[in-house]
Amino acid sequence: MRKYLLLLFMLPTLIISTTYASKLPANPSLAIELENVKLADAIRFIAKSTHHTVIVSPLVQGYVTVHLEKTNWDKVFDLLLAAHGLAEWQVGDAWFIGLQEELIKRKQEQVKWHDASEEAAQLSTKAWQIHYAKADEIAHLLQDEHYSLLSKRGHVRVDVRTNILCVQDVADRVTEMQRLIQRLDVPVKQVLIEARLASVDSDFERELGIQFIAQAMPAANMSGVTTSSHAGLNTGQYSVSIAKLANGSQLDVRLSALENAGHAKLISSPSLFTANQQAASIEAGEEIPYQEVSRSGATAVVFKKAALGLKVVPQIMPGNKVLLQLQVNQDKPSSRLVLGVPTISTRQIMTNVLVKSGQTIVLGGIYESNSEQGEERFPFLSQIPLIGLLFQQHNSRESKRELLVFVTPKIITMSA
Repeated sequence: MRKYLLLLFMLPTLIISTTYASKLPANPSLAIELENVKLADAIRFIAKSTHHTVIVSPLVQGYVTVHLEKTNWDKVFDLLLAAHGLAEWQVGDAWFIGLQEELIKRKQEQVKWHDASEEAAQLSTKAWQIHYAKADEIAHLLQDEHYSLLSKRGHVRVDVRTNILCVQDVADRVTEMQRLIQRLDVPVKQVLIEARLASVDSDFERELGIQFIAQAMPAANMSGVTTSSHAGLNTGQYSVSIAKLANGSQLDVRLSALENAGHAKLISSPSLFTANQQAASIEAGEEIPYQEVSRSGATAVVFKKAALGLKVVPQIMPGNKVLLQLQVNQDKPSSRLVLGVPTISTRQIMTNVLVKSGQTIVLGGIYESNSEQGEERFPFLSQIPLIGLLFQQHNSRESKRELLVFVTPKIITMSA
């Protein structure tokens, strides 16, 4: 049989059994019928059924009739307020229910009273020694024009020499600022970036434990990669290749073995310390002088970099992980000459990678092909006409190397 909670009110006064109402569940899903009930009494009844404490304004007048089936009491409460232009205002553990215009006026009066009390209150002065942050940055935050924690009478001063922050304001504002400063002035997590930049023969990459999974695509269509090709370099097809080493602890040993065999060259192995979300960079190379001539005919020597650079911006993520924003630049002199000065061949890769702290990520995708030609001959015999060719041998060797960037981030927590 279908259950209904039938409340019939034949009189303007609402009479309900308190014992029965207290037995209603917090959020019942029942039918409700209210017939010609005072709006204020209906609000009190529904609030009591949902275990809310309400104070209804005397200005809430009128009667209400509600016929709803299988609905939630909380939804009925919200519908009553919206349908009659009412609003709720939390005061401690209770809710004040009144007309929207009334609550707006009350809040405006409360703001005026609060401003007047701050104008009359005694000012308090407090100084904080800032240990881990910059005092001037915190001061800028406290007096931000869009969300200032200062009252109209408040002031902030910074002693840059001692990194001390001084505030003068009413006591409540000073207490609020102290809570914020305690949350801001904490040790920031650091990230140790261990990097290795090596040029490795592509045929011997597997000996390092690397197996790239990437799809080659033309450089012109590659997002995040910019290239400039010159004579003497064969770029072909390449893409940003990413791999993760399962055992990064043996990386130095394997690189050293390949370097001794002539199949790899360790270019640089820097270790960088940086704060969370702060950039760290390393650069190694040379500067090539160029001569510039001005309109007046004066000459000047300028230098342009031809260097290998790595820029890392780490962001510490939940779960002891680090999001790395990586940028690799390889600028080197090419075999092409312009006015006797070599041009610069540039390569750039940018990518974002999420890795665990202590895990090694490998970034590849920059290739360089070199062709070598040689000739072997027997002295005197190779110079005999016609038959001299029998005593000559021409050799050609092509090699393809890839620039590999090994990056290992480690989260370092600084103790307070």
